[in-house]
Amino acid sequence: MKRIKKILMIELGTFIFALSVGLFILPERILTGGVAGITSLLTDFIPISEDYLTIILNTFLFVLGSVLLGKEFFLNTLIYSVSYPFALLSVTRLLPEYHVDPLLASLYGGLMGGVSMGIMFRNGGSSGGTDALALIAEKYFHIKVSTVVMIMDSITVLAGLFIYGLNSVLIGMISVILTSIALEKTMSIYGGIQAKKFEIISDKYEEIAADIHGIIERGSTVFDVTGGYTGNRKKMLLVIVSDDQYSAVKEIIDRHDPTAFVIISEAKDINGEGFTYEPRI
Repeated sequence: MKRIKKILMIELGTFIFALSVGLFILPERILTGGVAGITSLLTDFIPISEDYLTIILNTFLFVLGSVLLGKEFFLNTLIYSVSYPFALLSVTRLLPEYHVDPLLASLYGGLMGGVSMGIMFRNGGSSGGTDALALIAEKYFHIKVSTVVMIMDSITVLAGLFIYGLNSVLIGMISVILTSIALEKTMSIYGGIQAKKFEIISDKYEEIAADIHGIIERGSTVFDVTGGYTGNRKKMLLVIVSDDQYSAVKEIIDRHDPTAFVIISEAKDINGEGFTYEPRI
């Protein structure tokens, strides 16, 4: 049942991505990252329709990734690679052709693209395309995927400066930035847990822990730590709470020890009691 759900969600992400490309990116020739952005650049030089050129590039990169990255990439990307051409052709051939302001096309195309990728990544899928190049670079040259994606998207958009001018590049950057933001938000909201991680070093750790346990009903973990500069041995509390409990924990710490050393950071992909199988969040 879980496998079927994942497949259906990957299909949903694929269709949303096809909508973003077919309705906004391709019709308005928006300079953006990935295969859609490369297609926008190449259509002036290659006499092939945009949707077919997109399919050709995606297919080539899928085959390249399967050969160099192996079975896992093949399986994770197969669902998208089979479904995307049909989804894109359905959008471009069956839906009425609309034209909107390029700024709106860049905005909505970027947002929908980021959401669609977030849904697919959350369910173990891959959009293939330039993701394959990023994964190949990581495997063979040990370069971070995020770094490669950023470089490729930047090069794609900036290359448009020599063809379409600065105005198109600036509009295209809106799509790239919003895709990144929407992807991150979708990854954290859909299928993930938004929470805060507290690392608390205090002589009053027992009192702080007692109130966290009793008042907001969260657990904690105690670590022995040693100051690198002073050599002093202390206790550190590790506490994970939901976003809406942030202020309550801060108040507890300030009440017992206003001078406590506290590190607060975002916590994502939490699994366990109180987060993924209890109705607290």
